[in-house]
Amino acid sequence: MAHRDFGFPYQPYTIQHDFMNALYDTLSQGKIGIFESPTGTGKSLSLICGSLRWLKDHEHAERASTQPTNDDQEPDWVRAFQATNRAEQQRETLRKERRDVLKRRIQRAREQEASKTPVVLGDENDRLKKRYKASQTKNTNDDEFLLDEYTSDDEGAKAKDENSNLSKEVRELLAKLETPKAEKRDEDEDDDFEELKIYYTSRTHSQLSQFIHEVHKTMYSDDIWTVPLGSRKNSCIHKDVKKLKSVQRINEACLDMQKQSSSATRCPYLPPKTERTQWNTFREHALAKVRDIEDLVKVGEQMGICPYYGSRHALRPAQLVVLPYQHLLHASTRESLGISLKNSVVIIDEAHNLIETVTSIHTVSLSYSQVRMAISQLGAYLQKYKNRLLGKNIAYIRQIVHIVKAILKCLEPTPDKKDSVIGVNDFVHRLNIDHINMFKIQKYLQISRLAQKLNGFIDKEQQSSVPTLTQIEAFMLALTNPDKDGRIVINYSDDPEIKYMLLNPAEVFRPIVQDARSIILAGGTMEPITDFTNILLHDVPSAQINRLSCGHIIPKTNMTVMSIDAGPTGKPLLFRYDSRQDEKLMDEVGQTIANLCNVIPDGVVCFFSSFAYLEQVYKRWSQSGNVLARLAKKKKVFKEPRESNQVETTLRDYAMHIDQTGGALLLCVVNGKMSEGINFSDQLGRGVIMIGLPFANRGSVELQEKIKYASEKYPDVADAGNEYYENLCMRGVNQSIGRAIRHKGDYAAIILLDQRYSHSRIRNKLPGWIGNRIEQCDKFGTAMGNTARFFKQFR
Repeated sequence: MAHRDFGFPYQPYTIQHDFMNALYDTLSQGKIGIFESPTGTGKSLSLICGSLRWLKDHEHAERASTQPTNDDQEPDWVRAFQATNRAEQQRETLRKERRDVLKRRIQRAREQEASKTPVVLGDENDRLKKRYKASQTKNTNDDEFLLDEYTSDDEGAKAKDENSNLSKEVRELLAKLETPKAEKRDEDEDDDFEELKIYYTSRTHSQLSQFIHEVHKTMYSDDIWTVPLGSRKNSCIHKDVKKLKSVQRINEACLDMQKQSSSATRCPYLPPKTERTQWNTFREHALAKVRDIEDLVKVGEQMGICPYYGSRHALRPAQLVVLPYQHLLHASTRESLGISLKNSVVIIDEAHNLIETVTSIHTVSLSYSQVRMAISQLGAYLQKYKNRLLGKNIAYIRQIVHIVKAILKCLEPTPDKKDSVIGVNDFVHRLNIDHINMFKIQKYLQISRLAQKLNGFIDKEQQSSVPTLTQIEAFMLALTNPDKDGRIVINYSDDPEIKYMLLNPAEVFRPIVQDARSIILAGGTMEPITDFTNILLHDVPSAQINRLSCGHIIPKTNMTVMSIDAGPTGKPLLFRYDSRQDEKLMDEVGQTIANLCNVIPDGVVCFFSSFAYLEQVYKRWSQSGNVLARLAKKKKVFKEPRESNQVETTLRDYAMHIDQTGGALLLCVVNGKMSEGINFSDQLGRGVIMIGLPFANRGSVELQEKIKYASEKYPDVADAGNEYYENLCMRGVNQSIGRAIRHKGDYAAIILLDQRYSHSRIRNKLPGWIGNRIEQCDKFGTAMGNTARFFKQFR
């Protein structure tokens, strides 16, 4: 292997160099990579340096391959190829010229920012007056909520409507013959050009900001054109719109202001598209530095340009695009932002929950109360405007009301109705709405913007900001999905609920796989990997998937991992569902934890399978025996709160008590707020204890349907349904125990309380850096001796 200088800001560890080399090779081969690298091993920096080194090398090779050649002695077929190559060379020359022009402009923007010279676009006084007028003007004209005349069923739209009853597969085939919207370009964009891109996405806003911070540490930060994409909520600089509470209202207010014809009511931060100079100036300043969303918002505020739309103008020439999951994983969001993944690299970080994330994004729920409110709101709107609505608006709104009333009737609780799961087609037939063309309804809602108009009307007339029709629109859109890919779940609880549940995330992810040249799925705990290969990437040949699981950078002596089969009295530790009521088992696990807390210093984090079981065990410890008293003598006991707004307070008190007294015990829940994204480094997590295996409730109708679907969809995978169920459990385990050991100098004990952890099937689904070190202790005394010796070396 040739030596590669990745420009790592520090002397890389061996595992970091291996990671970057494997990443570079995967991108060069155009494959999919599944990379596991524990937290604290410099995963983000390795991703940055490995991918950006490849990007720079690839660009250099591309430019070299288009250099002109002259040889009149070549055969005809060679000269024909060279003619084609010369056309490519001309395109590359034009692209290079445009790139050089933009490079000079960006350099001027950097110099301007370095000299702290303010950027003024147009007449600033007029701008200020305009902003003031926009924020003060109250539009009392009811016409702002009146729908435009709708005639899209006429000849102009006939071609598309003719396709509306075709299957999804046929429509997708026809769509491939058209130019994708994300790739269509206006004539006034001819001076722009497309750069080869790396799209980096992660789960949370803070993780994206941290990634940008890591880029700043590298040599690439000086010449990599980077743009972050965010939501309107995070990017808006209009003070009145920012005050709106819900994301949907912010989106709707923004879109409504763009539709205004009067300059007094249009958004003052959104110049017309024809004002290319203003947009280009923003683009140049956006690309002048590697910025996160907060930095980009400051640029927008200084220049008086909307950062949300300004970032789109910086998208085409950008080389590194940083964006949240929703923007990448949702097709309509990609399209609306102008994101084309063609020939691009996609890096999905924190990808351990990718399947659940894709499923969640495409799952839509409606409650009985929401549907009733929507009917009331539509009735009020029709009462107000029915004599003024033009075109086919009345007909379509009546169809929508008919659908919503059918859903309401389905949700009305009666003694004979029971929870059920049915197919989309069966649901549509049951509601007797199968005669309605859902594709036309979908198109009407999209073009007319009825939901936005209705929400604005209700907001003004009834002082209510509950955007119910927006949710119903999303549900109707889900009904156009193929019957085989989802189910309708009906639940008759206190407030009956209906839900479209996506069962086939691979179908949603497939366009990303097809378009991108390479995809990297990275995380600290990617096991069990079989879910990715069996479900999300089922149709991808195994030869096209590269896998890497890195060890940890800590010395072997800094971590001990044990599975314990029995407690202090010898009672087997087996936390099956049917043993949840076993009080003797609750007492045994209490004594086990109390004994371990005697030899584990500082903070100990203990994970239960659910809030219900945690409360049950805690209640038992409180009412009988001396478990809580024993624990309190050594460590103060804290419990994870159910309310998310109390998590931070609990963590602060837990950390403070460790600092002040030297010991605390935190009782948490797998898949709770504290099992993911929380850093229990150093004294906060000297011990991590996992109680049992957190299998989900198999009585859940939704889970049963997913298990059944997996078994039927993937017959080539042995016991696919149970494999999915088991993997769901093990991902929760892996995320929880991964909270410990966060840097090279850290040390901790990871203790697994359940006999089943001794089974090879379970062990093989633990992260490699944990599973390879596990020691089975069939007697509790052995585990106590190992734990005491482990911590003795750090005194």
